[in-house]
Parts: sequence; C-alpha cells; structure tokens
Amino acid sequence: MPMAIALTPRDQVAGHFGKAAAFAVYDQHGQFVIKIENAGSRELGCKHKKVIQRQLAEYGVSEIVLGNIGQRSLARLLNAGFKVSRVAPRTALNDVLTGSVDKEALTSAEQGRDCKREKGACGCGCGSKKKAPVAKVGMSSLAPMSGLAKIGGFKL
Repeated sequence: MPMAIALTPRDQVAGHFGKAAAFAVYDQHGQFVIKIENAGSRELGCKHKKVIQRQLAEYGVSEIVLGNIGQRSLARLLNAGFKVSRVAPRTALNDVLTGSVDKEALTSAEQGRDCKREKGACGCGCGSKKKAPVAKVGMSSLAPMSGLAKIGGFKL
C-alpha cells in the first residue's frame, strides 16, 4: 500500500496538509517513488489541495501521513478512500519510515482542525451557499426590474 508523507523543506513532517512543501510517496516496501511538490502551499482556498489529492490518487497512494489537517480537507480525503494518519509535526522523515513514532489514525472529519475562516470565506466556494449581497445605501430591496420598458407612461 503506497504511502505519502507531507513534508517541510527540511524533510520533516509538515504541520499542515495544505501547507506542506511536498509529499514524498513510498511504495509498500518503503522504497521512494516520487516527491510531489506542492506549488500552491502559500495559496488560500482548496483548489491546490484538490490537485494534490488527485496526484496522490494517480500514484495509488492509500495512506497519507501528516501533522495536522483541517476538517473539510480531512473529510474530502476520507470520502475519497484515503487512510489518514497524524504524527507530531516536525517528526523526522526517517522516524516515520522506520515506524519508530506512533501514528494516530484519523477516521472522522471532526478529528481535523477547525477552519479559522468562516465557511466559504477561503474563496474557493467549498463552504455553505453564497450569501446574499449586502444592501448599500441607495439600493432598492425590491427585485431587479429588468425587462420593464415602461412605468406609468415613462420609458426606461
């Protein structure tokens, strides 16, 4: 079962899934396969996380080892069939590979970290339905009047 480990630039376990510098993929025998760079690690939103998920699936990864993860990202990974495990952030890569650290299995989204932003505020549309626009001074609260040609004999 191939495994991916979220890494910092110093080859330690990254403190957060979406902010990991790269993901090192190892096969079931512990042999290195590929390092997937996370080009969107500094971006807000979920688009780059979905790209990572797709890339990990393409390499047949079944387990992801990381330091922390948000609830929505964890839910997405679990629903996609990934096994997700947490170890202490900044754990040495070699300690994970040799099994000398305890891994905590994450089996439900509630085990992930709360989002620091309100739902959907990350800008990717992953949260709840879009909010109604805020009314501004001078705006009518009535429905838009498109399609009307005349009002009381006056042309619009």
